[in-house]
Amino acid sequence: MGAPDGHDAAACSRAWQTLRLAHDRVARHLGARLARGCALAINEFDVLRFVRSHPDDGVRLGALREAVPLSQPALSRLVARLEERGLLARSEAADDGRATVIRLTNAGDALLNRAIGVHAQAVHEALTSEFSDAKQAALLHTLSQISQ
Repeated sequence: MGAPDGHDAAACSRAWQTLRLAHDRVARHLGARLARGCALAINEFDVLRFVRSHPDDGVRLGALREAVPLSQPALSRLVARLEERGLLARSEAADDGRATVIRLTNAGDALLNRAIGVHAQAVHEALTSEFSDAKQAALLHTLSQISQ
């Protein structure tokens, strides 16, 4: 049965369900591997990686929403937990004394180095290990189109 705009509603529903199930499977596997190997949740890993990508200026809390889709209060709590663990440090922004920026500590950098390897292995196991190089390239191309 078609949707009012001419799209196959059943096919759209199957595509959504398949994407959601694939995401859930990969996220569960990745979350378990990061927790076991590095004591990090996926959101924590994503925050550390995003902060590392801005080494010179640090990152303002609001900018972290680009890396992790959490509410401001939840993101503040996540950053506080990482700070308590010695993985992040807050400091005054150079251009605005009222603003705070977040930087990776040496301990955070070391843990992130380890976590990147765990992350890559887990993604490979859960997502790409069964695909040829050509199928991996096609998957990346398709996901890139979806994410735009």
